[in-house]
Amino acid sequence: MPRRPHDARGFTLVELMVIIGVIGLMLAIATPSFNGYMRTNQVGTEADRMASDLALARTIAVSQGRVVQFVAESDGYELIDTSDGRVIRDREFDGSIALDADYTINFFPWGAADSNTLTLDTGHQTRTVIVLPTGIAEVH
Repeated sequence: MPRRPHDARGFTLVELMVIIGVIGLMLAIATPSFNGYMRTNQVGTEADRMASDLALARTIAVSQGRVVQFVAESDGYELIDTSDGRVIRDREFDGSIALDADYTINFFPWGAADSNTLTLDTGHQTRTVIVLPTGIAEVH
């Protein structure tokens, strides 16, 4: 029977199969929590995007001396220049994200806005975007 030299290196087939099994088990444990993280991150990203668009509406209203409307439905929202009816921004939410109600918020040329609290919901996670009377939007 031939003997392996002492300087032979490498893994046996059994050792490789054990390593692959352990990696597979670790992936099976980590996947559900990763999916939950992605859903949480998704609603947070959408809330941040909405707050950014609300800040844009305020900036346009102040810089151009016009009233800009934020009109939202459960599946998305628009920024509308009320002087000519032009749509400045049109966004749709991902299918798993929805607003809890329909909203219309006016941003005025002097920087103020109609205050309101908007709630984004995925069924598992919620984020609120608060529009202050000063026209500033905060994400909570």
